[in-house]
Amino acid sequence: MRINQLKPGVTIRDWLNGKVVHFEVLDVKPVGSKFEVTFRSPLGHASAVYPGNAFVTVAS
Repeated sequence: MRINQLKPGVTIRDWLNGKVVHFEVLDVKPVGSKFEVTFRSPLGHASAVYPGNAFVTVAS
């Protein structure tokens, strides 16, 4: 899914140290041509800025 299509509540899947980690999207805000995405995971809360056309893997 593209970053600019993310909505709060969507779960993203990523890998950390060879293990799957799920991140729940809490907020998505446009910042110029990019988007700031706030996540919650077992590791805590964090935010990151991505280009709007970047892709992430959504958990099914």
